[in-house]
Amino acid sequence: NNLVWKNFLPLTLATYMWYIAAPTMMAGGPPMQS
Repeated sequence: NNLVWKNFLPLTLATYMWYIAAPTMMAGGPPMQS
């Protein structure tokens, strides 16, 4: 159970940061524009 959590947490953080960084890189500006 602990091993699953240790593998799940970094994957969740990586996905979360990707959804923040991807629109910023595509728009070439601040992530405020929806």
